[in-house]
Amino acid sequence: MTDIDIHIRLFGAFRKNGQSLTLCLPAGSTIASVKQQISLQFTETEAALVFDSVLADEESILPDGFVLENNINLSILPPVCGG
Repeated sequence: MTDIDIHIRLFGAFRKNGQSLTLCLPAGSTIASVKQQISLQFTETEAALVFDSVLADEESILPDGFVLENNINLSILPPVCGG
């Protein structure tokens, strides 16, 4: 199976870890598996936030079951609270 590069821009609470990170995963990985791998890069508190966040490409928010077949640029968008 071929590996793909997944470049992820970090926003919100994740930004303190830098502007981006890159993962190399097998083609056919899902967004849920990308979130799992992202969570391994952060503290326990940040890791929990990963699963409440969404991943988006340039056009839309991608569901957890979305399958990645090619190199891709994504953004991780944590939930926002405010008044």
